[in-house]
Amino acid sequence: MSMLLEVNGVQYDNFQAASCELRLDALANLFSFEAIAAEGEPLPFKGGESCRVIINGKAVLTGSIEIVDVSYSAGEHNIMVQGRDKTADLLDSSIDVISDLSAPITLKAIIEKVIASIGSDVKVVEDVATEPFNAAEDIAAPEPGDNAFNFIEKYARKRQVLLTSDGDDNVVITSGSGAFSNGSIQHIIGASDNNVIESSFSYDVTGRYNVYKISSQQNPVALNVSGVTGLSAVTDQSGGVFDNQIRAGRQLVLNSETSLSDDQAELRARWEANIRKARGLVYSATVMGFGIDAGDSTSDLWNINTLYQIVDDYVGKSELMLANSITFTTDVDGGEGTALSFVDQNAYSLTLEEPQTNKTAALVLTS
Repeated sequence: MSMLLEVNGVQYDNFQAASCELRLDALANLFSFEAIAAEGEPLPFKGGESCRVIINGKAVLTGSIEIVDVSYSAGEHNIMVQGRDKTADLLDSSIDVISDLSAPITLKAIIEKVIASIGSDVKVVEDVATEPFNAAEDIAAPEPGDNAFNFIEKYARKRQVLLTSDGDDNVVITSGSGAFSNGSIQHIIGASDNNVIESSFSYDVTGRYNVYKISSQQNPVALNVSGVTGLSAVTDQSGGVFDNQIRAGRQLVLNSETSLSDDQAELRARWEANIRKARGLVYSATVMGFGIDAGDSTSDLWNINTLYQIVDDYVGKSELMLANSITFTTDVDGGEGTALSFVDQNAYSLTLEEPQTNKTAALVLTS
């Protein structure tokens, strides 16, 4: 089996089935392994152990075993082992007191202070550089009991970046730009070199709106630092965008997680629209094997935040798309396969088109 579970340095491969899910828009990735052990054999896992998921010799997840389920039958017992990235601690933990968050400060520094406050040793990697927060942007200390991830994620949204994880248990600050790959998804009628086992296309607009509006109240102290005064500057910060692909009469109004200027509110509204568009248009395909070349265990693995050429006659797709979710699976009966989900290549970016300069909901999203 080329998908292994390494626990405390020992590699295990005698599993009936296994899966590992990697997502661009989630901080923690997931894994699950199923085994059958003969009656009388000791249970090899207790829960809480450090582990890595290794696929074709590459570590794709570093975390810990969180769930061990055991069920017995007459002559054997079934074992289910599940867990997540080490970065999941940020999703689960709450913050006590954090001092020294005063500006200027970078998003990376904010995340590192939160990680240190919960006693974790997770590292932070910047795939993209972000502008430091200044004193006028109102960097507020968290309240004791605030969720660690929720606190840092609101500042990530303010900089329009994603927080994800890599195979080495790092928090990664990234965008949806995507690296190009020579790999492709092909389902051409009559072709002999197709690699798609099955595919689907989903167009779901239930989470999308025609108008997005963001409102924000500026912090007077922060405004004074920036040289801005006046009641209207404190209470009337707003911005918005139109999505002309969605019918009129659908409107979403959000209060900003942090203080924003008019221009920043427009960018935040556009980011909200783009994220919702990303989740509403999804092409999915399942291919054989774990690597781009299914017959070569040394070929590059399929990877999230990567652009692949999609050519699928059955759903009418012929374009570059961004992989935002990948699930590697294997079982003793069905062999190895990879399920991939793709979104528009610009779905997580702020460059669908050049913005129009208007402070009152005058940006338009097009396909």
